[in-house]
Amino acid sequence: MLKNYIKVAFRSLLRQPGYTALNIIGLTVGIASSLIILLYIFHETSFDKGHSNGDRIYRLSTEITEPDNAFKWANMTFPAAFTIKNENPEVVQAARLSGLSGQGGRRFTLNQVDYFQDNVYAADSTLFDLFDYDFIAGDPKTALDAPNSIVINESMAKKIFKEENPVGQTIQSGGNREMSLQVTGVYRDMPKSSHLIAEALISWSTIFQGREGNWGGWGVYSYVLVNEGVSKAALQVKLDSTVTKYLDPIFKPININVKMVPVLLRDIHLKSDFDGEPVAAGDIQYVQIFTAIAIFLIIIASINYMNLATARSTKRAMEVGLRKVMGAQRGGLIGQFLTESILITLISLILSVGIMIAVVPSINNLVGTSLEVEALLETNVVLAVLGIVFITGIIGGSYPAFFLSSFQPATVLKGGAAKSGSKILRKGLVTLQFAISMFMLIGTFVIYAQMQFVRNKDLGFDKEQMMQIDFRSRADVEKWNVLKNELLQNPNIGGTGSAAVTPGNGYSKNVFSIETEEGAMDDRGLDNYSVDYEFFETLGVEVVQGRNFSLDYPSDTAQAVMVNEAMVRRMNWTNPVGKRINLTGNDSLPGARVIGVVKDFHQESLYDPITPLMFMPSRLNPSAIVKINGNIDATIDFIEAAWERTYPTTAFEYVFLDEQFMENYEADQIRGQLFLGFSGMTILIACLGLLGLASFTAEQRAKEISIRKVLGANTQGLVNLLIRDFVILIVIAAIPACILGYISMNEWLENFQFHITPGVTIFSSVLIGTCLVTVLTTGYHARKAATANPAQKLRSE
Repeated sequence: MLKNYIKVAFRSLLRQPGYTALNIIGLTVGIASSLIILLYIFHETSFDKGHSNGDRIYRLSTEITEPDNAFKWANMTFPAAFTIKNENPEVVQAARLSGLSGQGGRRFTLNQVDYFQDNVYAADSTLFDLFDYDFIAGDPKTALDAPNSIVINESMAKKIFKEENPVGQTIQSGGNREMSLQVTGVYRDMPKSSHLIAEALISWSTIFQGREGNWGGWGVYSYVLVNEGVSKAALQVKLDSTVTKYLDPIFKPININVKMVPVLLRDIHLKSDFDGEPVAAGDIQYVQIFTAIAIFLIIIASINYMNLATARSTKRAMEVGLRKVMGAQRGGLIGQFLTESILITLISLILSVGIMIAVVPSINNLVGTSLEVEALLETNVVLAVLGIVFITGIIGGSYPAFFLSSFQPATVLKGGAAKSGSKILRKGLVTLQFAISMFMLIGTFVIYAQMQFVRNKDLGFDKEQMMQIDFRSRADVEKWNVLKNELLQNPNIGGTGSAAVTPGNGYSKNVFSIETEEGAMDDRGLDNYSVDYEFFETLGVEVVQGRNFSLDYPSDTAQAVMVNEAMVRRMNWTNPVGKRINLTGNDSLPGARVIGVVKDFHQESLYDPITPLMFMPSRLNPSAIVKINGNIDATIDFIEAAWERTYPTTAFEYVFLDEQFMENYEADQIRGQLFLGFSGMTILIACLGLLGLASFTAEQRAKEISIRKVLGANTQGLVNLLIRDFVILIVIAAIPACILGYISMNEWLENFQFHITPGVTIFSSVLIGTCLVTVLTTGYHARKAATANPAQKLRSE
């Protein structure tokens, strides 16, 4: 029976090649797009799944609430993890990681050749009791036990040691101090689907010996492994007790509340909303959105099949009648038509996999994703793919199967007209198709407009042609003045400055005693970083009150700070210049005073409000800014030559400030590009269905058109008649699409503290554009029908 179904299905498909091609193309585009989305979802939900204890590992993160501020950090204080482990039998083991790379990477030296490595961490020897690192050399149980030991990943081993065995060899490393490190292990590169990627691990005791009791110092990623059956709620109780015992005595007296928050390892990537994640976190909302898009694409492709199958049902009426006369039961006919639908879907699946193999590498290169086609071979993905095929085949074929099998043989064999399906249903399905397509287009336009707003918004500083150079050692920092003096000889360089961090790269937070508006000294957590005397001038940041740091005032080096306008608002100062801030914690020493206020600028991305900041003077900073006014290429060549003279053993590397700042929005830009691509696919699928329906409508109304033409109707009027119905459906579809698009995109825009307001232009552009595409799609068949010779159609009447 099945063999007969398949044989008949092939014959039917080959008999109507145009109809078959439209269905296969539509389903292929829909399935291929859905599979690409499936790969994206699989990647986003696969983070940290490779650790056998992943369901029992929690990271300890922090929520801090001040009287006038609140924030969340992904890291924890130094002693927290092991204190919790030692005082609670429910906790089996603990481990900590602390970043050592800095902005320019950490320097390693072998045979007088320098190598710079990102993602270097100090780690406890217990790290491998929690996480499954795949060692290819060395013993994970003892690899980080000894001081001055280091384990490295396979890529770093090949980069530095080439084909030699690195285990047992010694390399030098420079930071604030030089040290000799012995390589005690090599592990395979961590998968990209990791919330923290470590390329080298230096033993904890090498870096942080003697800092175990510093409850007031944050900056450590802390993890605990709990016993089987210990819930997150039970662990939270233990953390609250630790906070009460150790942190409250320090912070409660200065009105700061600290809360430890356990985050399950496998929830970190998609469900964490903490600042300071070591790898850019994902967002569970986007996974849900893209899942909905995949469903939309399958629905639209299935609607196409339904519409085309029912619209062309008159072509198969005689077949159904003959089958019933020959004894075919309705169940058998339903099986036949469902077989055709599933067969088309299987053909589309094969084509879709071929398309994916061809386009996924290009997608990765274009939008910076790391999708892997090999993921389709995973058991869960294979089952999902087969589910998509059969669900699409059954959904797409169900209505045509039940509808076609209901024809009465006596009617169709007498030559009576067979129904072509419910016009209302068919119009409803077309409306649904275009409502989904327009909804996605609205989302794409809003995302694009917001990204343009982000790119072009005045950030409060000059970001164009600002070169940023990050120094990799203190020795390099100390030579900055030599390089700076040489650079300023070039007329194409408009200024230089340096700072501990640059806009877009965060800041430090410390508790200082600061003078209130009433004159009292109050302890506050202040966001701050150090800058040199030329930093604000180089960036074009305006001093709106008081003065800038100046060499004319020797006391500025230790007794002066500057603040931004947001800090003035936070402290409610009416006259900020002269306000005192104790930077040392020693009341017997003279404190610093505010000497100037700079205009607000965006230190962080537009996701965040402008941060109240304090700036301290320093001539030695790890990042430098060079303002280029003239020919960029020639000036870069000049800077590189000067760099090589100053730093002959260090490679010249730089970024431009505007490009680095835009990296804050990289995830949204990637998602926006994917959204644009899938929006295009929905429109393409809908237009393929529209093309088939336009052809059918023109054929069905051919005699009506001929009569109208004989009675004097002109060609343009007839074309408008055929197109009008489709345009009306588009206008109807626009109503729910615009309402839902406005609501959902406003919700997305709320993620940004500074954002656009979706206006009439976006919605009208989508409506006009969709109508134009509809007219172009249906116009060919409409004009062909309107210009046909009426005598040929009316001869038989």
